[in-house]
Amino acid sequence: MMTLLSITGVNYTDLSPLKQRPNMNTNGGPLWSAQTNKPLLSGPGVDIRQIMILTYTDCFLGDVVKLLEMLTSLNSSRPGLSAEKIEYVTHIYSLYGGSVSSPATALMNMETQAMQISRPLDIDMLIIAHGSLEAISPPPDSTVNWLRTICSQSRCVVALGAGIFLLAATGLLHQRTVTTYSSLVSRLIAGYPTLRVKKSADFQRDGKFYTTSERINIKEMAQLLLLSDRGENGNDSRRVESSVSTDLCPLNSVFTRPQSIAYRVTFWWLTHIDQDLNMAQSADFLAMSERSFRRHFKLQTGYSPSVFLLLLRLELCRQALIDSDLPIDKIARRCGLLDGQQLARIFRRFIGTSPHQYRETNRQENLAALHPAYGDLFNARALPEWLSRFLTRVSPEKKQSILIYLQR
Repeated sequence: MMTLLSITGVNYTDLSPLKQRPNMNTNGGPLWSAQTNKPLLSGPGVDIRQIMILTYTDCFLGDVVKLLEMLTSLNSSRPGLSAEKIEYVTHIYSLYGGSVSSPATALMNMETQAMQISRPLDIDMLIIAHGSLEAISPPPDSTVNWLRTICSQSRCVVALGAGIFLLAATGLLHQRTVTTYSSLVSRLIAGYPTLRVKKSADFQRDGKFYTTSERINIKEMAQLLLLSDRGENGNDSRRVESSVSTDLCPLNSVFTRPQSIAYRVTFWWLTHIDQDLNMAQSADFLAMSERSFRRHFKLQTGYSPSVFLLLLRLELCRQALIDSDLPIDKIARRCGLLDGQQLARIFRRFIGTSPHQYRETNRQENLAALHPAYGDLFNARALPEWLSRFLTRVSPEKKQSILIYLQR
């Protein structure tokens, strides 16, 4: 059965189940392109990506379509780093199968497969549609188990708006940073108190999970998904797990401009992170007055340079606790702190636990009460992408540098 989604004359083809030819196995195709309505033959030069869409009664189908349209448009206009051509195909599911309509418009209708009876395929991306809170009831155990299975197979999982309630029911978002529509925030926090809900984010990424609010920038999110799908973010899991949101504009923009004051001094700090650095030295490096340096740095990052440097040292110590077996006191000194006792005090203040406990539990303990100054920069689980990029460019001057452990 071929499922057709028709929207004011524009057709999007769902390839469920897969169309097969003789001598082609189930996993091998061929598939039909949702972009060209022609058969896709897997092989050299073609990389087929499977997108699964989870819908439900009275969900808003338009949001899904907009995201798919933007993803397809950007994919067509932006060649990847590899020579392979990426083709996307979609599979549309609902809780019970059959026709699903959108309350937003009578022009939109989908025929779907029932998730309980359909065998899941190898999935690259799962998109859970947005809907009103009234449209989302607590899912049955069979749905929760199905979602867990699909999420474990998916490279990335996107929950649009209220779709996060279905995803949260699986328990896979425990201790993760998420966002949702502002009207749903209090309900989400009450129902799932272990989530770290960012109220001001347009969209939020934590690991392979993406969540969105009503302020979502479809193009920006599609670009992020496309970069991740093409593998252009790198294979380092610490980067992939970084929490990314558009409300962190100062760091996202400043740290992509090598000539900015914040970029230059942060690079210098990392190179000399084991030393007793002060703001006068930092200003001298930039050939500025200390007063001017402090003012410009805060304008660019929202932080005073002394606080930012302290939090930077703390974050490097935190990651070194996981990436190395060095004693805590030695980690502290190599990150420019006095000793392990000073690190312990800073760790408890900003992360809410001790370095020893953090290392022993391997980040699994409850860290919901992060200090806001730290939590707006870091998530206490993985280095943010901007810092990971810095670490790939810094050349440690000493063989004992802590950066050697963090660059592995």
